[in-house]
Amino acid sequence: ALEIARILNLKPHEIIYLGDTNTDMKTATSAGMYAVGVLWGFRQKDELIASGADVIIQNPLELLEVI
Repeated sequence: ALEIARILNLKPHEIIYLGDTNTDMKTATSAGMYAVGVLWGFRQKDELIASGADVIIQNPLELLEVI
């Protein structure tokens, strides 16, 4: 994740990291990115929150509200 930020010439806190697993949320939070848990994937809301999601969205259009 940090390598992607470097390549894009962005600071980690400027990146929204979407994911559907606890690994995604841990990666985002460890990198200092804004972790968005999505419920159309593999894991449930409780697991994503416990793994550090800053916010949970149920469908892609909700991302517009996050941005």
